[in-house]
Amino acid sequence: MYASKIRHQLLFFLLMLSSFNQTFAQSSVKGVVISNDEPLVSATVGIQSLNKGTFTDNDGKFLLLNIPSGEHLLFVSAVGYEPFRQKISVEGQDFFIEVHLQESITELEPLVVTGTMTEMTIKESPVKVSWVSKDVLNKSASDNLMDAVKYINGLYNQVECAVCGTNSIRINGMDGPYTSVLIDGMPVMGALAAVYGLNGINPNIIQNLEIIKGPNSTLYGSQAMGGVVNIITIDPKSAPLFSAQISSSTHAEHNVNAAFSPKVGNSNVLFSGSLYNSNRFIDENNDGFSDLTQDTRLTLFNKWRFDRPGLKKTSLGAKIYYEDRMGGVENYEHSLRGSDSIYGESVYTRRMELFGSYDLPFDSDFKIDASFAYHDQNSFYGDYHYEATQQTFFTNLIWKKSLSQKADLLSGAAIRYDALDQVFNEQILAGGSADNHFVPGLFLQFDHILNETFRTLLGIRADQHEEHGIIFSPRFNVKVKPGSHTTFRLNTGTGFRIVNLFTEEHEALTGSRQVVIAESLEPERSHNIAVNLNQIIDIGPSILNADLDVFYTKFSNQIIPDYSTPNQIIYSNLDGHSVSRGISLNLAHNFIAPFTYMIGITVQDVYSADNNTVEKLPFSPRFSAVFNATYTFTKAAVTLDYTGRLTGKMLLPEYPNKSRYSDTFTEQNLKVSKTLKNEIKLFAVAKNIFDYTQKDPIIAPDRPFSNDFATDYVFGPIQGRRFMAGISFSVK
Repeated sequence: MYASKIRHQLLFFLLMLSSFNQTFAQSSVKGVVISNDEPLVSATVGIQSLNKGTFTDNDGKFLLLNIPSGEHLLFVSAVGYEPFRQKISVEGQDFFIEVHLQESITELEPLVVTGTMTEMTIKESPVKVSWVSKDVLNKSASDNLMDAVKYINGLYNQVECAVCGTNSIRINGMDGPYTSVLIDGMPVMGALAAVYGLNGINPNIIQNLEIIKGPNSTLYGSQAMGGVVNIITIDPKSAPLFSAQISSSTHAEHNVNAAFSPKVGNSNVLFSGSLYNSNRFIDENNDGFSDLTQDTRLTLFNKWRFDRPGLKKTSLGAKIYYEDRMGGVENYEHSLRGSDSIYGESVYTRRMELFGSYDLPFDSDFKIDASFAYHDQNSFYGDYHYEATQQTFFTNLIWKKSLSQKADLLSGAAIRYDALDQVFNEQILAGGSADNHFVPGLFLQFDHILNETFRTLLGIRADQHEEHGIIFSPRFNVKVKPGSHTTFRLNTGTGFRIVNLFTEEHEALTGSRQVVIAESLEPERSHNIAVNLNQIIDIGPSILNADLDVFYTKFSNQIIPDYSTPNQIIYSNLDGHSVSRGISLNLAHNFIAPFTYMIGITVQDVYSADNNTVEKLPFSPRFSAVFNATYTFTKAAVTLDYTGRLTGKMLLPEYPNKSRYSDTFTEQNLKVSKTLKNEIKLFAVAKNIFDYTQKDPIIAPDRPFSNDFATDYVFGPIQGRRFMAGISFSVK
């Protein structure tokens, strides 16, 4: 009887052990990801419910360890491909799967982060984000970002000075300082860089752009008042081992780019360098001033990426930028900087940027982002000397918590520190020379998928300013998807901006107008509402992607330069309000045949209302359109890219005997590319093929030291038709 009892206890123990082993058995899931019979590198593979993930290697293979028995949902994603999701059953032994990804010709599947600080596809995002690929930027063969953005619908490269060529990015007709320019999600571009540093961003280090039109201060704080342009730099893991590009134009513009991306230990690294030089005096409009700024730009870029277990990432980046920019009359040279008899403008810029992101090693999603930028500028505008340095430090601590399969909470703490020092004609001016800000902030965002049709996002931010107290910035977003081809979004939110006139308003430094600050300037505020409708239309074997935006932004406390008093620029907060409203339509048609085209149209009304007086605001065209078309002759390996922009009339600053409105003009380009063996590509470009140039971008060019002289009357291209040729190649 005792022996029988022992046998029963032993049998019970063995059954429990078997059950325990089945419950806690750990297996591996491995496989390969393929597209068009080729292995896909750097695809994301994971099981979200287990918080486990990895990336495919150079052979497209992946391995997930310690997967418990049971059913799991495996996901695989890669930029430009349809996402893959499949239930797998792991039963105590290793599981193998071969995944075939299909290319997404609608380009709706790229992953974006700007709208929510959370990686998701464009279709999933409740925030309208415009995604612009590197290929689109390269269609016009631009040697810097500023030349490329003017062919993006709703964006405009506003040239602030006809002599030194400073510029800024306008979104929906709003001044450049209202646009927050980010690099890999971090606002490293301070006030000085927003005017003098954007030309140093070469398209060759850009993977893609993510653009949000309208205030986005809830996530990004001050400066994100009119919109956000997030520059996503190249991922070293997907970059070729070596690549280079050399080009030259008939206007003596020479550009050399090179990049090297080796694997160092368990990390992927990218080293990139870019050198641009233009040194010829060209004066096709015969005003005595060079149409093309003589310029030498050197940009060095380095980025490291470390992939860690559990889809954890670490990335570090650095950029060094040097520029020697000079414009003026033909006999002006560096030795004449500060001359009061021979007019020229010379700007030396030295800039360093450091930025990085680190996923903290916790089960929860904790991440810290940080950046630091140092900007040094030494410049002469005629005999006026302006020196400035700015240091910008920024950090974000972000925590994402999944409350359920359909609800996520994102919270964060941010710190931004700006130290700006300026010297005007060897003098430190009161109220504008030293501008130091320490701004801590907190933000919270709740993302809720109500059902397959509705998704909502609610966010709020609070920033503490020493001079202005706590500033709140709420937002609310709704996405409605009634069908697989239709998406409707409603976005509303607020923005704010702290202004520094002498860096953001270039007119305050150039020309002869006297700057008058009529009062103590308060922060600008904005309220925005935007409606977006995205419709995919099947046209036989092709797909037409139609994107319609209706937007309305109202500004209070806006600082608008008043040019109505002769020889003065008067700055004050607007007593009334100003408005930017309009409608924008994008049509992108992708054929199975080797032809694609895109058309973008924006109609806008930008005005101020003060004491029952309504006035249009300068440099905001009522109508604009962009377009591009690409056709590839497959057998000949030749590609034609045709790009262009049509700009309607816009109000201009008031000057005696000068028109208050610009011409309607177009600027168009044709690029021909020929692909040879071994990844070698030849290209030739005709820029501004219809040779339109503005006749009188400088006021009183024959009297540059008089009170009549002004350089801010620029609305169109100053350079005429020119031709460019180049060669590029890469080694994978």
